[in-house]
Amino acid sequence: MLRIMGAACIMLGSTGIGFWYRQRLYAAIWHLRSMKQILEFFMSEIRYGKATLPECCKKVGERMEEPYRGALLEIYEKTEAYDGSSFSEKWISCMTDALADVPITQKEKEIFLGFSSGSRISDNHMQLQAAAGYRDMIESSIKSREEEVQKQGRMAAGLGIMGGLLLTVILI
Repeated sequence: MLRIMGAACIMLGSTGIGFWYRQRLYAAIWHLRSMKQILEFFMSEIRYGKATLPECCKKVGERMEEPYRGALLEIYEKTEAYDGSSFSEKWISCMTDALADVPITQKEKEIFLGFSSGSRISDNHMQLQAAAGYRDMIESSIKSREEEVQKQGRMAAGLGIMGGLLLTVILI
């Protein structure tokens, strides 16, 4: 009886690990899409609302989910409380904290954090072009991830199940 219970626990555990890994792959795509959406919202606010970047942070932050909501609103609050640091420094500081537990690569994080380099440009047209460039880079990351996720997601779930079966057979 204990062997059967042990085998069931091993199967459930290894299957759970496989599906957990698969879920992290899908979460990475969700986060990349959220980043792309933030940049598109910024572009819209700059283009049609003639908003400054801190104002964009407030307006976009109210529409987004965590961890982006808190980071964007914090950037706005820090900008309003002017402490001598630039928008770029505030963006990098707050977004680095927000992206700490996000399951994306360091390169993808750097692309999103690099958006703030366009904040030094005072011309709205140039800010739009900078945001569009970073949005396109994130879009290419999304496309490459989507191709990988289909294969890797199935493989992760399958390896979890098969690993559990193998351990169960070995132990019984």
